[in-house]
Formats: sequence, C-alpha cells, structure tokens
Amino acid sequence: MPNSYVSELAAPGRTIPVRACDYESNPPVMLFPSVGEYPVYDDFVYDMMLKDEDRVGRYAAAVPRYAPGRTVLDIGTGQDAVWALAAARAGARHVWAVEVMPKSAEIARKVIEEAGFADRITVIEGLSTEIELPERVDMCVSEIIGTLGGSEGAGGVLRDARERLVKPDGLFIPHRSATTVVALDLGSATGGEPPGFPPAVFRFVENVFAAVGRPFDLRVCLAGLQESPEVRERSYLSDAVEVEPLEFNGDLRPEGVDRAELTFTRPGHFSGLALGVRLWAAEDDVPIDSLHNWSTWTPVYAPLSETGLPVQPGDRFTFEFTTTMSDDGVHPDYALTGELHRDGGPAVSLRWSSAHHPEGFRETPFHRWVFPEA
Repeated sequence: MPNSYVSELAAPGRTIPVRACDYESNPPVMLFPSVGEYPVYDDFVYDMMLKDEDRVGRYAAAVPRYAPGRTVLDIGTGQDAVWALAAARAGARHVWAVEVMPKSAEIARKVIEEAGFADRITVIEGLSTEIELPERVDMCVSEIIGTLGGSEGAGGVLRDARERLVKPDGLFIPHRSATTVVALDLGSATGGEPPGFPPAVFRFVENVFAAVGRPFDLRVCLAGLQESPEVRERSYLSDAVEVEPLEFNGDLRPEGVDRAELTFTRPGHFSGLALGVRLWAAEDDVPIDSLHNWSTWTPVYAPLSETGLPVQPGDRFTFEFTTTMSDDGVHPDYALTGELHRDGGPAVSLRWSSAHHPEGFRETPFHRWVFPEA
C-alpha cells in the first residue's frame, strides 16, 4: 500500500485536495507546515516547545544569568510565560511580558498570578511593535526565532525593540541567529516515496490558511531529517552555509542580500535545499543547529527541481539569498536565485521564493503536487 495518498482539508469557503501520508507506516520524511509565522499556536505546539530540551536549556541558562536586578521585556511570552517567570524568579526588578494572542495572554496572567508574581510581571496584550512601556528596559528576551532565522519576525520586531523599548546598552537574549542552507536530494531522503502531510497536522494547515484568509503556497517543513543520521547521510549533498545573519546585540539588519556557495560533497540528484537555523542564546554558547539536531525548528524545504539534477562531488551551487519585509512590516519574504555549475556542462539557473502571505496558490510544481487539483 502506498504511503502517500490524496485527502482533503478545509480552506476558507471550500475544501481542497492535499497530499497525505500514512503516519502509522513510519515514513522517513513527512511534511509539516511552518506555523510559527502565524497566530495559530495551540496546546500541542506550546507543549512541543517545552519538550525541546536543547532549546529550553539554552534559554534556562541565559535568562537567570543576566536577569537579576534588571528590568526585562519578554516578547512572545506565550501562555506559560516561561521566560517572564524565569526572569522574575532570578531577581528581575520588573518584567513586561508581551503576547499577541488574546487567549494565550489571558492564560499567562493566570499562570503568573498562581505563581505569585503578579506584582512583578505585567502582561501586555498586543504586538510589541505597537505597545509603549513606562520606561526603557535593561534586557529583552524573546523566543520568536523561526524555522528560518527571521521568519517569525525576529529581525523587524527586535530592531524595533532596540530603537524604542530597550536601553541603548541593553542586552538581548538570544544573542544571534542565522539561517542555514544545505543541498538536498529529496528522493533519497524519502526512500523514493513522495512525502505528504500526516492527517494529524491538517488542522495546522487549515489554521494557517484561515489566519491569512485563503489558501496560498505556504512554507513547508520536512519532519524526519533531524532525527535520523542515516537519512541526513544519504540526502544532504553538501556542507551547510549561513545566510540571513541576525546580530541581536549588534547591528541588526533584517533586510538584505547574502551571497553564498555550496560545494557538493557526494553524488546524488539535487532537488532543492533544506533550510534550518543556528541560534546562539548567549554570546559564548555553542549554537543550536536545526539541520543536524532534533528541534521544534523543523527544516524548511526549498524545491528547485521536480526530478532532481544529477550532481557529483566538486560541483557548485552559487546563489543570492534575499530577505525583504512583507507588507505587514514584521514578517520577511524570501527569494533565492542561483546557478548550478557542473563539470563539462552549462550553468543551470534555479530559483525559489517564499513570501509570508503570497497571493498565488499552486504557483509552483511542488505546491501543485502537494495541493493537487480536484
């Protein structure tokens, strides 16, 4: 029985076909929507974030290290107000905890009150880019790094915080992030079986479409790459390079063009790129690397070729990675243009783009396959 099949999910005003997979058959790679860019967090997502031991551990070490005696801004505090409470418990003078989702903000207030810190933590409902504080704070903590470093708006949001809400010499946690890029052979990753969405995650696709108000070519992640060294070994065709560097304690520039080159280290069929994130919670940290270690930041797939282009060790892919701000002023749009250089043949031009809320639907061969016509 094939693992991949066509099912249906709800979109505003209609249902649409979707490529699904049989979770019980334990496929090596499954599709998952990148959800952090949209207000669709639920108990399951919050619980998964808290189970991310590496991610939680880095913040748990950094926040108590720097919070004592300081005023703190916690952007995206979530329903559990984890880092607001950690800062208060460590001796922060006062914490302003900002949360855009009303239900999460309401729960956070109850959690904080039950913990006995209502006098030292103030929950503010709304976007941090639209609030005012009674004073500039000494420190800002945020857990708004995305599956791509800036995809949840960290660059624009924390630049605004630096300009308006944090003292000029204030400290930011995390310290730095970068988006990582590796060449991928999708067919080798999946064992030749095309991937699909497990039915259990349909609701996240539906919620993202509902948040935007229509179906669109959403960003898709590949679950399964991180967990298996064997899958990575047969599907990663190059070493990783960094683009979209975000220096939260330095000159923070979320928009720009980064030029990079991947050199193929093994033969295969180059179908696209796996995009991940490296995160330094503190300056002296070893970074979290979502391309090589399990994380709730699941690698994003950037499709470049339907069938995969044959490559050999020593071939090169040179590219420009462009980040621009979408019309909401917070979330970035991404574009990549590049050339595949192979020994003895002409260069092959390849491109990919992924906007936060693009107008088009089924604009690419990959998305026409994932969301086939009825």
